[in-house]
Amino acid sequence: MRGSNVQIDFGEGVPAAADRGVAALTGQAPADTFFTLYAADYKYADVDGDGRSDVDMNGEPVITEAYLFEVQRFEIRKLINRSSPCFIDLPGGAGDEGRTLFPGIHITQHAAKVREVLGVTNPLDPAVPYDDAVRVLTADRRVELLPRLENELKAVTSSDATVEAGVPDFEYPPTTAPGECGGSVSAIPHPTCTDDESNALRLRLCQEAWAEAGPSWYEGSDKVFTLPMNGRFYGLVEGMNPINDGFVGGSGFYVDENLVGHDAYLIRYQWKDYDGDGMPDVPAGQTFDEIGKPYLEGHSEHFSRGVTNATFRHATEVGVRGELAVFPELSDDSVHF
Repeated sequence: MRGSNVQIDFGEGVPAAADRGVAALTGQAPADTFFTLYAADYKYADVDGDGRSDVDMNGEPVITEAYLFEVQRFEIRKLINRSSPCFIDLPGGAGDEGRTLFPGIHITQHAAKVREVLGVTNPLDPAVPYDDAVRVLTADRRVELLPRLENELKAVTSSDATVEAGVPDFEYPPTTAPGECGGSVSAIPHPTCTDDESNALRLRLCQEAWAEAGPSWYEGSDKVFTLPMNGRFYGLVEGMNPINDGFVGGSGFYVDENLVGHDAYLIRYQWKDYDGDGMPDVPAGQTFDEIGKPYLEGHSEHFSRGVTNATFRHATEVGVRGELAVFPELSDDSVHF
């Protein structure tokens, strides 16, 4: 195999896709879309026949034809999604800190459940045993951080998008109504259902849903960012980790294609196909484009041997940008790996 390693550093200004039902901001991909990275080969104009490409008013070569090659589909999503019915704790872990106490519980309810089980109302009460107080305060801190993890960290992830006739893109089934709990309900229990039977049922139904969705549907975790509950984690958009104020950023993936000699790289977004008719579900008022809508583009440059670089730029938003590095011909590489 003569594949390539593709690394992309997305700038801090690159947003996650818009939430469903919320209009996208300038420089933001709409809800229910995915990205495709394309390699591009260009044919340039040479009207005067002097062997050199004609340039436009900005000094850029005039492109007459472009040939695109799909490299990778991916998404830029919020690291976690508190509104997901399957944002749950999975079994496993070890020790008091890492062991899952309530497998299948919706993580937003973790602190409340710890308080309930330990019978602690005020963990700062001197009468509360030290170990119980630590457990409650730790659980409180975990849940307190969830909004920041969701709103401040953006993950580069695999995408379940297919846009293939008869293969609808995945959506979770509905949950039960609040208070409709227990192990005998026929849907994923509402997040506020925290009894053992509801947790066990939620765990089973979510795992079945992930099996149906396949390995590319992403469900993030607040425990270990690089180990999502489902899907593939490629990295993070640049930012600060609210847990320890550490810098995060950088993403990458391996592809089978040997990406040598391409003129440019493009990132375009496309709507998903939830009805399975093989066509993107383009919202009313939007135009259809077979290769998606433009988002970022960068021309290939070569600063070091065997590496292709490109600076991604958005057409209008200066802060929406990224840096690409492609390491091709991995089977023959004796320099970088």
